[in-house]
Amino acid sequence: MPDLFLTPASISYLTQFILAQAISLFLIGRLWKRRTRQLGLLTGFFALATLFIGLMLLDAAFSPYHRLLAVYAENTVLALALVFLIQFAYGFPQPYPQHKWETYAALVASLGYFLWEAGYMIYRYVLLLGPGTVVFRPNLAAYSMALILALAPVAFVRQSMAADGRSVSWLRKLWKPQGNAARGARAFVLVFGILFVLGLFNVFLIFTLPHTVYNAAMSLGVLTALWLFATNYINFVPGGVSVQAKLSILTLTLFLALLGSVGWLIAPSYIVTFDPDLTDGQTVRFTPNAAGGYDVEVAPFHFEAELGEIVQVSFLDAERNYPVEFAFPFFGKIYTDLFVSNAGVITFGEPYWPPNMQAATARTPALFPLLIELDTRPKPGDGRVYVRETPDRLIVTWYHVPGLYQPQALNRPEAIYTFQAVLYINGTFDFTTNGLPLPILFDPDATPAANPWLRGAVSGLGEPLHTNAAALLATAQAGDTPLIENYQLAFRHYLHEFMMPLAGIVLGGSLLLILVLPLLFRFAIIRPLETLTHGMRRMEDGDLAISLPVQNQDEIGYLTGAFNGLVAQLGDAIRNLEARVTARTADLDTANAHLRAEIAEREQVEATVIEQQRTLAAFEERVRLSRDLHDGLGQVMGYLNVQAQAVQTLLADGQPQAAQSNLTDLTQATQDAYADIRNHILGLRTDEPAPHDFMVLLDDYVQHFGDESGLVVSLSLPTAVPDALSGPLLVPAIEEQALHIIQEALANVRKHAHASRVEVAFSVAAEQVQIVIGDDGVGFAIADFELRSGEPSGDGSHHFGLEIMRERAVQAGGQVEVRSAPGQGTQVLVTLPRFLPAVAEGETGYLKGLRLLLVDDHPLFLDGLRTLLRTRGLTVVGVAHDGLEAQEKARLLHPDVVVMDLNMPRCDGLTATRAIKAELPQIKIVILTVAEDEAHLFEAIKSGASGYLLKNLDANKFCTLLTGLVRGDAPLAPGLAERILSEFAQNSGPDGGTNGDKPSDPLTERQQEILGMVAEGLTYKEIAATLFLSEKTIKYHMGRIQALLQVESRAEAIAFYHQQT
Repeated sequence: MPDLFLTPASISYLTQFILAQAISLFLIGRLWKRRTRQLGLLTGFFALATLFIGLMLLDAAFSPYHRLLAVYAENTVLALALVFLIQFAYGFPQPYPQHKWETYAALVASLGYFLWEAGYMIYRYVLLLGPGTVVFRPNLAAYSMALILALAPVAFVRQSMAADGRSVSWLRKLWKPQGNAARGARAFVLVFGILFVLGLFNVFLIFTLPHTVYNAAMSLGVLTALWLFATNYINFVPGGVSVQAKLSILTLTLFLALLGSVGWLIAPSYIVTFDPDLTDGQTVRFTPNAAGGYDVEVAPFHFEAELGEIVQVSFLDAERNYPVEFAFPFFGKIYTDLFVSNAGVITFGEPYWPPNMQAATARTPALFPLLIELDTRPKPGDGRVYVRETPDRLIVTWYHVPGLYQPQALNRPEAIYTFQAVLYINGTFDFTTNGLPLPILFDPDATPAANPWLRGAVSGLGEPLHTNAAALLATAQAGDTPLIENYQLAFRHYLHEFMMPLAGIVLGGSLLLILVLPLLFRFAIIRPLETLTHGMRRMEDGDLAISLPVQNQDEIGYLTGAFNGLVAQLGDAIRNLEARVTARTADLDTANAHLRAEIAEREQVEATVIEQQRTLAAFEERVRLSRDLHDGLGQVMGYLNVQAQAVQTLLADGQPQAAQSNLTDLTQATQDAYADIRNHILGLRTDEPAPHDFMVLLDDYVQHFGDESGLVVSLSLPTAVPDALSGPLLVPAIEEQALHIIQEALANVRKHAHASRVEVAFSVAAEQVQIVIGDDGVGFAIADFELRSGEPSGDGSHHFGLEIMRERAVQAGGQVEVRSAPGQGTQVLVTLPRFLPAVAEGETGYLKGLRLLLVDDHPLFLDGLRTLLRTRGLTVVGVAHDGLEAQEKARLLHPDVVVMDLNMPRCDGLTATRAIKAELPQIKIVILTVAEDEAHLFEAIKSGASGYLLKNLDANKFCTLLTGLVRGDAPLAPGLAERILSEFAQNSGPDGGTNGDKPSDPLTERQQEILGMVAEGLTYKEIAATLFLSEKTIKYHMGRIQALLQVESRAEAIAFYHQQT
């Protein structure tokens, strides 16, 4: 049995071997109970993987020759394991028809690779065991292995995408797979992708990747892959795994993974203490003796300073040897053909070939001044190999040459070597060291020639190359005894003694975990769980009298107690169900009686409210009629009075013709007044705008007024709206109010001013129009009337016309101011908003044209709301009692606005809102509910609702908010604006909010003042009272603010204000 030499890599492979063996035994046990193709393929793969890891363990632990017996079989076993793995991958979680031919192609490729590896393995074994020739694998084999290793993760990628049935991109399927099968296949991509990466490391060896890095990657990479497989497989294995098996597998995996990395952590500190029997500045002489061997002794130090010529040698196979002709007797035979190598070797008769150094015995006569792979490529500042020949001796010097593998492997400054061999013509030869990188650090898992390996000489007659190391000076014997000192073997012995206890911990700990840990889990966890699950099965079978004992006060004990309580409650509920149903029925009957009484009471209250609303509507209509009659009939009566007096005067003066003319005008005015009153009485007047242009009507009226009154009346109109403004001078609804105000003002001039001249002048600003009606009459003291900035007159009975002018201006969103002084005439200043065309139509008329659908599950409230809206002139096209009926009515009736309750049976308001907005986005929906629920508020807005109102709102306020909906506002009940503001403030940033691209300061000072007060939570009415403006003016300003800020709603405007401040 060859000796084993433990190293960090071999310890890691040992943990891998134990873990892979445990997984294989686990899979074999499952296969014995459940024989399926997939489980058979996976079991075969892990059985072969266990064998492969065992061969890797022998590769790392054996001496150079014996490791070849394992190395030659490694790739063949791995190739066969990949055949099983790739077929398993194409069947996990199930075979897919679209991958049928792809599966066959992968099978052919993997089998072809296996057959090639098997044939090449046999060829290498024949040469090794026959003539003792060592053959390394060609470079092409490394590329082929990496390609075959890539097939497994590719197959799992393909299976993961096929298992995810979504119609999304392949990248999304891999990033977030859907379904347990797809996630399992994606997890195995990572597990077996590690093997592909390790295959790439094998390729990198061709490009002088340090063997230390390769061995560390192989040992830790395979261990990581096994750990990931174990943790993922127990989650995705078909049929599931017991808790005991999961705990045992995970504990063993974690334990071995930790111990596998311990060797790499603790070995370096011990390696630095190894001191090989190499002395710098020493000459060792080999002198032939009579027995045919050599006597070895330490000679006086001598280093030939004259080095000779540089020879071209390197570590590349074609440039490794430099031939020299020199007659030299060696072990009784004279050689004339010598070969100098870069590796510190001189061979006789044939070139030096490194693989032969791993054979069991020496087949080539050679001198080893110091066998180590050196980098003799020409580089600035580095030494080279020199040869100098004299008639009596040959001098070969490796001068200031760096080690080929040591700097990269040990991460230290380059190890520089200088040594010399002198061959004398009489057969004597000297080895001299004159520059060794002491202390020399050995790499335990690198190729042997990466470290100082051999010093001495072999005859090439079959001396064993890998015997135990001994002092060179003590081995000076004749015959076939090898005259060499094996530093690599001495180092392996030294390190092996240190690593042995760790191997014992690995083996003992693994045995303990495999045998003892499951028993501990069994008694501490598994048995209480089995008792609990047994009790659950009995409960499922109908046994409600079961009570389980609580064995321990831990989580399982808590679950057991909770289970006992649940069973007791369930049994009590079943036994007492009938009594509870009877009691609940009685409670429901009582509640039903109370509810009927409340309904009857509410019906009476609602009837009273409806009657009061009708009375209020009639009163409001009387006020409107009185105002309109005053505007029309009052002015006509005043005109009749003046004209009648004029007729009397004319008759008294004897001017019948002039009196006749005035009587004709009186007759026409009387007929017009009669027709106007008749229209009022019959209800034939409409709110439609005048059929003629406002300016034309005004001009005609002013001329007619001047002709009738005998006053000089001048009208100053703007020729056109300035280019910076958009739309007409006034919208139709405002034009009508302006015309009535001017008529009333002119009538007051005619009756009271005693003026000779009147001027009506218009001026236009960006948002408003100012009308000034001025006369040169007697004037009056303004304090007598106290009519300033829209305030009511102190003597409304005597100056009813002035009060009507003020009301009309306020209704249009403007104001009236009177300026006068005795003897200085009077000026009436009328300020009216221009309004934009989008909101310019009379709001009341347009609101009355809205078609409303009401949705509520309370019949009484629904009937009351419908009556309220109809008394206000709104059109209710239908009602619904739940969300499903609302969707049907919306499709059938196509209303303009749906007033939706929130909590309803069958389908709630939020669900119905989302459905209606998805199908009929043009319909506006206002949520109407009882409580100010913040969650419902935000969810309603996200669902597409245009507003959110409360059922306890005042009727006038309710209609006012609906008017805002007509203009595009989002109607919100008082108190909810601040909550929306908070939501916007949380979701908006200085750069990424909804208003990030708005202009920095597009508002006037007045608009900024109004927006600030709205942001503070004040209502339009409160703002109007504070600024001495009308509520309609405030609404108009808010409409302009939203347009200038390019926002959709008042809430966004408020959010913009807070961002700017």
